[in-house]
Amino acid sequence: MTTVDRTEDVALACQEVTKTFRVFHGTDVWRLIYGAVGDDAVTAVEQVSLTVRPGEFVGLLGRNGAGKSTLLRVLGGVYAPTAGSVTHVGDVSGIYELGLAGSDRLTGREFAMRWLSIFSSGAVCTEASLDETAEFAELGRYFDRPIYEYSSGMKARLFFSVATSQAGSLYVIDEVLSVGDQYFQSKCWRRLRERIASGASGVLATHDWSAVLRLCRETYVLDAGRIIDHGPSREVVRRYLALPGPSGGKACFAADLPETYRARSGDDTVLSVPVDVKDAIPVALGCSIEVFRDGLGWDNVIHVEVAMVASQEGRYKVDLAIPALPLAAGQYSLNLFLVEGPLCSGPRTVLDVRSWTHGSDLVLTVSGFDRDSVTVLPLSWRVL
Repeated sequence: MTTVDRTEDVALACQEVTKTFRVFHGTDVWRLIYGAVGDDAVTAVEQVSLTVRPGEFVGLLGRNGAGKSTLLRVLGGVYAPTAGSVTHVGDVSGIYELGLAGSDRLTGREFAMRWLSIFSSGAVCTEASLDETAEFAELGRYFDRPIYEYSSGMKARLFFSVATSQAGSLYVIDEVLSVGDQYFQSKCWRRLRERIASGASGVLATHDWSAVLRLCRETYVLDAGRIIDHGPSREVVRRYLALPGPSGGKACFAADLPETYRARSGDDTVLSVPVDVKDAIPVALGCSIEVFRDGLGWDNVIHVEVAMVASQEGRYKVDLAIPALPLAAGQYSLNLFLVEGPLCSGPRTVLDVRSWTHGSDLVLTVSGFDRDSVTVLPLSWRVL
């Protein structure tokens, strides 16, 4: 791995990286002693190239066994690449599994001290980081107990707290954000957003597509050690999910359904949806309005309960009325769902969909005053 002192547009890059592991069998012990190379080999990563720009996180998406963890360790300097090159600016903080810096017989405090003594600079920095780590992990008295007594969630608290206690410039993160309870995960996200806001860059390897939407502008998809897709995270996730669309044989949204709706914040709004019903079946319509925000992912800001449209063949226009539209200015995703069946709880047959997960969402553009929040509630003050 090569460390670059200064660059303007690249924080981390790898070019045509390949990682191969030699496989030795029991009969190969003498060949191993004398330094001979085994005949069998497994290629975990093959000819991978990717780039991370300063101040951004890149997603590395793939199912179990795709080679994500191996590639991340090559990027972090744990493994040397068999072929290709890795360059980066500044120090790399690798957030892998707990055992990287010691045995589980260490106490949480001892583990933190060992990790910080390896990766931090100077005793003063280490002592300050140790106090911060104990506070962030919220392990209480268990911070001075052996790690083998910890639950998996407690281990996640400890390791993430230690690995991010130093405000690094470059992080490579392996699945750790999917471990632990929801409360701790929210703390992880908050800390990472703080690091990004201060200029940190990194790579997040995960099989959780919602995680890359929350953190990463760009995403690579890894399969069998090779990059098979790359691009903006929203587009890559759509292709990664590859959700099949319904046939629309019984009912569908009409061909003249607008691709873009326009409204103004605070105004009474009507969204007209044309529907073609082809069979005499009960058809209902559901709707949601979502917004995508970098670092947060998708938020469902308005959800409309399913309402009956028709039970006979014909062309229908459904008007969705929203009094005093409570949305701030911006661009939103309008998702529409046609379903078959009466209005009752339980699963329904989906007849047609317009949704970002299917790559067919509609755009709702709201004009008005810009606000930090997404919703604008019609509140008023009264002084008594």
